[in-house]
Amino acid sequence: MKDASPDQVFLYAVRLLGARAYPEAALRQKLARKAPLELVEAVIQRVKGLGYLDDRQYAEGYARLYAGRWGAAKLRRALLEKGVPREIVEEVLTALAAEQDPVAEGAALLLRYPGRHRDEKPRAIRFLLNRGYAFTHALAAWELYHEQAENPEG
Repeated sequence: MKDASPDQVFLYAVRLLGARAYPEAALRQKLARKAPLELVEAVIQRVKGLGYLDDRQYAEGYARLYAGRWGAAKLRRALLEKGVPREIVEEVLTALAAEQDPVAEGAALLLRYPGRHRDEKPRAIRFLLNRGYAFTHALAAWELYHEQAENPEG
């Protein structure tokens, strides 16, 4: 398909975006396998102009999808690896942090997955750190988890 027409590459891009969302960098990589770079850039601009490709919307959706399971550090790392620009990642994570309480989310994870920590503080803290939670949030979540375990109604 390296000799594909602009319309064929555009339809391929729309088909890809119809199946799932992509950040601009990932879509550019996929299209570069099928067409010359000049054509890829033209198709990217056309798709963006139609509103089918938006890194901010992608980052917001991705962050909301994984926010209850991952902390900010892991979300940041994942979005940057996917090619979302750093400025957009920071803006999205700042907005998300204002809406959510990482301590409550961490405590909810500990309640949801008791087998991962077996009520052992070091294992619980490691579990939350691996999920991208800050150390201070992980400690506070452990304390909240124990308060909730002692008072299940509260």
